[in-house]
Amino acid sequence: MFYSILYPRREQHEQPRLETEPDYFGDLNLDQIFQPILTEEKGFGLKEKKTVGLESFFYTPLQDIEAITYRQEVMRELEDENLRAVFNGFAYTVYGIQMFVGMVHDALTSLQRWRDNYITRGQLLDCVERYIAAVDGLCAALAGMNLRSDGLKGFAGYLKDYAASDAFTAMRSRAKKLREQLSTVEYCMLIKHGVIRVRRYEGQADRAKDILAIFSKFSQGQTRDFKFHVTDESRDMRMEAIVLNMVAAYYKDIFADLDKFCEKYYNFIDETVSRFAREIQFYLSWLDYIAPLRQNGLQFCYPTIKNDARALYCRAGFDLALAYRTRGEPGAIVPNDFELNAPERILVITGPNQGGKTTFARAFGQMHHLASLGLCVPGREAALYLFDTILTHFEREEDINTLNGKLQDDLVRLRELLVRATSRSIVIINEIFVSTTLTDALTLGTRMMDALAAKNVIAVVVTFLDELATHGPETVSMMTTVDPEDPARRLFKIIRKPPDGLAYAMFLSSKHGLTYEQLSGRLKKK
Repeated sequence: MFYSILYPRREQHEQPRLETEPDYFGDLNLDQIFQPILTEEKGFGLKEKKTVGLESFFYTPLQDIEAITYRQEVMRELEDENLRAVFNGFAYTVYGIQMFVGMVHDALTSLQRWRDNYITRGQLLDCVERYIAAVDGLCAALAGMNLRSDGLKGFAGYLKDYAASDAFTAMRSRAKKLREQLSTVEYCMLIKHGVIRVRRYEGQADRAKDILAIFSKFSQGQTRDFKFHVTDESRDMRMEAIVLNMVAAYYKDIFADLDKFCEKYYNFIDETVSRFAREIQFYLSWLDYIAPLRQNGLQFCYPTIKNDARALYCRAGFDLALAYRTRGEPGAIVPNDFELNAPERILVITGPNQGGKTTFARAFGQMHHLASLGLCVPGREAALYLFDTILTHFEREEDINTLNGKLQDDLVRLRELLVRATSRSIVIINEIFVSTTLTDALTLGTRMMDALAAKNVIAVVVTFLDELATHGPETVSMMTTVDPEDPARRLFKIIRKPPDGLAYAMFLSSKHGLTYEQLSGRLKKK
């Protein structure tokens, strides 16, 4: 029995999900990645941006390869533009109906009783008809398609059975009959001296046609539209409701049927259809988000998810937040690779500052989180780790409330991180121990590497300490590169190679304003 397009089994869907961002989102810039998606304006006449209610799905990593594969298969299939357009139209239609129905429900239950009127009930009938058309239209569109993913096949089967069910066919029949009945309603309205009288239509001439005929002679092609949008709270609508109540007195049976219809179909949207229309946007919004990046030549792939860390890799990966921020700028993104083969588990990144080390570390964490959601990730191909949590240690400003120095704050945070880490954790540490001497930094850095190795975690360590890159067999040394003919020019390419012994010198030079760029800048001013 189909339940969710995001989970293969209902019990997985009902597991608790994170309602707030995980701690590592800010360090990895994942908050920047998801912000345009979670605050995307969905239209339907809404003036301000609204979240689409998908936060918990983007915040919560999956712990089950089956569920990740389920999502990957759905997203692969939605790469087809024609199929995506079909589901996109359906999702937006149902979403729009839900938004409008919410306003109708508010009107029907309002303390302002005049709002509980036949105009509002007619709007509910309109929503039911639009919903029926959307379901029937999607069924017809899917009937000729050969769906492959379990998720989309499951929903297509559910929708077919739902559309053929006694309850849905009865709603369709009753809505059609009621619309036919309402189309027979005719009445006359006399307005004189601020008084409105309503009576049955008895064959009187239609003055509206006469008026239109008279003024048609003045029509001269394209004219300005003087239509006025009537708000729910306007006096005109209130008057219309009063008039319609008077009309209902002459057609008691028809309007009684409308009352019964609204009572029966007050909540007419099927729960599973509603859930699908909301959750399918998880995939659609992601594909919309990465579309301009693909157009710029950046690659995305569906990684293999592994329970063990014996062979992890990514080809042509990149920092997605940076790519989105610089989209449209040629050459702004330089893809990089990494590879870990047992017993390797820790990438140590060294090299000159401003060479892309932190960007590489962020990209490593980003792609693992995105992969855990079942999304396609930056890169040509990848095999990534099924982690239990991601733990990060990035530079923070000193907290004056603790009365600790920067080194003590770093050590306290590092200890908390190591306590939380398990053998299935991913740890990302960026430029730690920069506030102490080289000797102390080496001592503390070596103990940190010992602890990471003992925990058996997957880790990325960005450091100015070359010695950490040769800590043991679990360690892989990677370095940022520069133009050999112009060492001041960073290439932002990070390659697998032993440290060259210049990292700490470059760090010290930068710290004291003695790099090539800093000295050149001062000399130019003179």
